Amino acid sequence: MGKRGRLATAMAPPATALVPFPVFLAAFLLSVGTPALARSSSCPEGWQISPVQNKCFKCISASLSWDRSEALCHNSSGHLAALSSVQELIFAKSLCVSTSGCWVGGHHYNTSTGNGWKWSDDSSVWNETAFQIEALHANCSGTACGVANSNDLCTLITNSRTSISGKRCNEPHGLICMMDHVDRCYHDHCHKEYFIALIAVSGFILVTTFAVMIWLLVYRRSKKRRRSREALGASAAALVAPQWKVYTSEELRSITKNFSEGNRLPGNAKTGGTYSGILPDGSKVAIKRLKRSSLQRKKDFYSEIRRVAKLYHPNLVAVKGCCYDHGDRFIVYEFVANGPLDVWLHHIPRGGRSLDWAMRMRAATTLAQGIAFLHDKVKPQVVHRDIRASNVLLDEEFGAHLMGVGLSKFVPWEVMHERTVKAASYGYLAPEFIYRNELTTKSDVYSFGVLLLEIISGRRPAQSVESVGWQTIFEWATPLVQSHRYLDLLDPLIQDLPDVGVVQKVVDLVYSCTQHVPSVRPRMSHVVHQLQQLEMKSAASEQQLRSGTSTSATSPMLPLEVRTPR
Repeated sequence: MGKRGRLATAMAPPATALVPFPVFLAAFLLSVGTPALARSSSCPEGWQISPVQNKCFKCISASLSWDRSEALCHNSSGHLAALSSVQELIFAKSLCVSTSGCWVGGHHYNTSTGNGWKWSDDSSVWNETAFQIEALHANCSGTACGVANSNDLCTLITNSRTSISGKRCNEPHGLICMMDHVDRCYHDHCHKEYFIALIAVSGFILVTTFAVMIWLLVYRRSKKRRRSREALGASAAALVAPQWKVYTSEELRSITKNFSEGNRLPGNAKTGGTYSGILPDGSKVAIKRLKRSSLQRKKDFYSEIRRVAKLYHPNLVAVKGCCYDHGDRFIVYEFVANGPLDVWLHHIPRGGRSLDWAMRMRAATTLAQGIAFLHDKVKPQVVHRDIRASNVLLDEEFGAHLMGVGLSKFVPWEVMHERTVKAASYGYLAPEFIYRNELTTKSDVYSFGVLLLEIISGRRPAQSVESVGWQTIFEWATPLVQSHRYLDLLDPLIQDLPDVGVVQKVVDLVYSCTQHVPSVRPRMSHVVHQLQQLEMKSAASEQQLRSGTSTSATSPMLPLEVRTPR
């Protein structure tokens, strides 16, 4: 990892440190803001706040007994007033508008454990200094005022008396209700403000948490991309297109010995022909001569060559340069030693040998890597359009190099049309292109599937059969697959037969690539992965087989021959 990447990683706060912050902030706002909201609010409508700002009082002029007065106060979410000081007594007396007085919450109790006065809310403490018991009984008149008979005594306040009077509880009077100011504000009057604050804080939590999650996602993705770029940095030089050169026609004539027939390479002469040559530095190249064209200007030709030359990959035939001379166009390619794949499959070259299973798997895997590069690494995607055995060249180690990338720009339309019709008859082209002229990366996948079956079987996509005339490769293979005769699908020239399970998986991959519905065909990157796994499995099986046999000489290769179609 580079210095800048390490610095960014070190400076980035961990997720565990970021996420709790909005929760902490919300808790702080709730703990600080809500009590402040309660303190700043007033009593509910019809209630008056006490002088010390902690209770709400309300006078009701209805003439009721003490018990019914207490019930009425409870219905208003309060209780009869519990007075804690002379100051509250004076305030309550000022509220009482009833001429006969108003009930407050005190009542007398007389039990076996003792007697005295208490408030009806059971939480307020009776202030004996402010409200003396003797005064309560002194202000009471009647036989019920005696201490022995005082269970029916309740407290009454009037404007005419300076203190609380003790009266019989069943007498009708007005009443003073009271509620604790803070509690009432929480549960009734301030509900709206409280929930607004709660919703605001909750929304802040959600938005902040969501923003943090998005930030972390973006940060981790950028970090992963940075690591990926750094990991590819070491191998980037291998994927950088080499410098390409503009040659003169004199240089190319010198390289190819004036385009002599001895330097002509196998290929389709209708597109102009291909010749081998040796550069002054000793490296070997292949020069493709294109048909003359008056429609393409030199500037456009060079622009297209520059674009194609950038598509550099170890499994694509590299463009080394070009030449434009009065309508004559040439493309200089790297030279791939072992030539076209179709020659090795159908006409083994002089001095060559038949391809064994490992060679065929290597050719298929490396070819798939080149196609996957065009589909996944190049933006916009490149569709090759013409994947067939004659467009695949093999190097010294029988690795595949795909040629013809971007060649459709330089080949006349009538030649491409003839090639397309020919390819269709051979079975390389996907159904959607034949019937609807639709061409996508999945069309290349179909063509590769056909070529993969051709590689393992040694049969052309379509060939003449005496009994039925022309027969496609799938018409021949499908009955064998249905009867599970997988080894009968293999080219008879393959000496060391692979494990039948490996062959079955290759055949499954062939049919997966050649599905009629393009969307269900796999991506080439998936095909590469599957072939690499099968190649490793084949190598492991071969190693086990060799270790289990005696050290005998390897079976000799078949004699060199020119194959005829089966």
